[in-house]
Amino acid sequence: MGLPIDNGGFNTSPSPGQSQPIIGTGATSQKLTNGSAATNTTATVVAGARYRFTCTKTGAFLFGLATTATATNIRWAVGIGHSIEIQIPNGYTTLHYQTDTNSGVGWLVRIKTQINEEPTE
Repeated sequence: MGLPIDNGGFNTSPSPGQSQPIIGTGATSQKLTNGSAATNTTATVVAGARYRFTCTKTGAFLFGLATTATATNIRWAVGIGHSIEIQIPNGYTTLHYQTDTNSGVGWLVRIKTQINEEPTE
């Protein structure tokens, strides 16, 4: 029995906490921070890749594929102590984010969508 499939046809884990990271380069894990609440910040990501984000300190994170200063651009949200999976669509290499409080911290980790997947960058 394989991994469950999401609506986009990608393999996914039953919950973000069970997802498997890609082992290899430093490009697979990023610490995301935001010193000031409601400030749009960006991270570089791989188009078509899947990531797990875990909010580890202070408040919640809001994510989008365009500036999060515009509420209609927010596509994902996660609170402190929780994890979510984010599927980056093809053609996008920038993930926008902001926090709802000052000094937000979390980890963005690239995860496998196939059993034998390894980094290509």
